[in-house]
Amino acid sequence: MGDLLTAGLFLVAWVGHACVWVSVLSNLYGRPLPKRFLTRWRAFTGLVILAFPLLLLAPDDLARPYLWPCAAVGGVVLPLVTLVRLFRATPAVVVSESTRTLDLWRELGRKLIGDGHYAAAGRLPGNGAFRVDFTDLVLAPPGLPAGWDGLTMLVVSDLHFHGSPARPFFDRVVDELAGLPAPDLVCLVGDYVDTDTHREWIRPLLGRLTATGAKLAILGNHDQRHDPDSVRAELEAAGYVVLGNGWRELTVRGEAVVAVGHEGPWFRPAPDLSAAPPDRYRLCLSHTPDNFYWGVANQVGLMLCGHVHGGAIRVPLVGSIFVPSKYGRRFDQGVFQRGGTVMVVGRGLSGKEPIRFGCNPQVLRVTLVRRDDG
Repeated sequence: MGDLLTAGLFLVAWVGHACVWVSVLSNLYGRPLPKRFLTRWRAFTGLVILAFPLLLLAPDDLARPYLWPCAAVGGVVLPLVTLVRLFRATPAVVVSESTRTLDLWRELGRKLIGDGHYAAAGRLPGNGAFRVDFTDLVLAPPGLPAGWDGLTMLVVSDLHFHGSPARPFFDRVVDELAGLPAPDLVCLVGDYVDTDTHREWIRPLLGRLTATGAKLAILGNHDQRHDPDSVRAELEAAGYVVLGNGWRELTVRGEAVVAVGHEGPWFRPAPDLSAAPPDRYRLCLSHTPDNFYWGVANQVGLMLCGHVHGGAIRVPLVGSIFVPSKYGRRFDQGVFQRGGTVMVVGRGLSGKEPIRFGCNPQVLRVTLVRRDDG
């Protein structure tokens, strides 16, 4: 019995050890650090986690000071955080949410694999990389202009064009979106390419999306590595207003609003809203949800984000594991609110690695409504 208890405590400590190192990794991935460093640190993190049993070979006076804190993280902190996340209340601004899933693997099969990075991962059993969730989200954010009651927005993020998924995947998704009623706004929130050559997909694919009001776009961290000026040029040629790290006043549905782009921390400086009209509703496209508190401080009404992919791998009950954010799993997906600022975080359409478990790719259609209390 004693040996069994010892083994159990050791496994709990191993889980806690993994939590600590993955938290550090997530934090680093949320910062504008060199890709080479991050790639090597990720590999190092994996080795450190797998090497945990080597502590059994260490003297007790060296191992115990590390084992017990790890056991506390794995046995107390992780369960408590999991419970808090499971019972977290849905923000009151969420009126309704529904999702329709399109299984493209059943339709197109092997045509979807392509020839990009880690293409073979697309064949892993249980991989949901080719099952796309089309989510309809109705929100009642505070301070919404009267003319925006019923306004619709198509929110697309993290396409990561590089060959896997193959072009037919994106053609089929765009076909589906183009067959729906045109929204008032199309909002693209970054990470379009993972190679220079795949910039040529931007115009023919994303140019087919239409809006009755405006088409807005910003860049993400992956775009920074593939000639961002050329990416911006392709988006503009596809009919998008590329906001960059800045703002402009737009009139949509008869309402003058401030449309803000936030591509930080990878593109700098952060937007300066000091000269923006203070009495206008502020809509912000931010690649990462890490900019949420910036949005709160700058009286942004609604923020639309991607970047974190919902964690890409989600475990039952526990949820996401690794999330590229300095806040870890706090803003991995869904709707968040603080004061008058509401943030929507989508899971994105793809990734540099075509891996999704318990976390389907996602496109969001957001409808805004006004409540009687304003």
